[in-house]
Amino acid sequence: MITDLAEVARQGMTKSAENLQFRRYLAAHHQPAEAFHVIAAKVQEQIDCTQCANCCRYSIVSVRAAEVARIAAFLKIDEAAVVQHYTVPDRESPRARTLRNDRNCCVFLKDNRCTIYAARPEACRNFPHVAPGKHSLGGRLESHCRWAALCPILFNALEEYKHVVGFHGDR
Repeated sequence: MITDLAEVARQGMTKSAENLQFRRYLAAHHQPAEAFHVIAAKVQEQIDCTQCANCCRYSIVSVRAAEVARIAAFLKIDEAAVVQHYTVPDRESPRARTLRNDRNCCVFLKDNRCTIYAARPEACRNFPHVAPGKHSLGGRLESHCRWAALCPILFNALEEYKHVVGFHGDR
């Protein structure tokens, strides 16, 4: 298993074309996602996310009103203050809000730890979106492949899954 972030990034970028080919292979061979979820769960148990926190550096996290309320209650401040200080308008939907990024990371990330962990938004709770039975855009194989160069969990799970389903790349 590869856990060095520089090596995950290097190999993940190198394998981006292969991962596209792998997505096409899976579509043609109708492989069940359950096997991937089992593999990813085992990998996730072995990875300390606080050694990485790339998800908090590279994600754009939308927040719904209920999530703003949960963050406000956790921080013991007004919801309007959360919106004003910790969110920005979503570029694609100006009426929606996303968590603000400061210092090239989520405004709530400090020392690779989430300062609102108990109240974090659903997208953050679900990352890397590999739990069985969860069906979201983040849980689609295309998303996993895009994150392979950034997330050691997804990189290692995808590489093992390729072997399990018999994918051999350009051979």
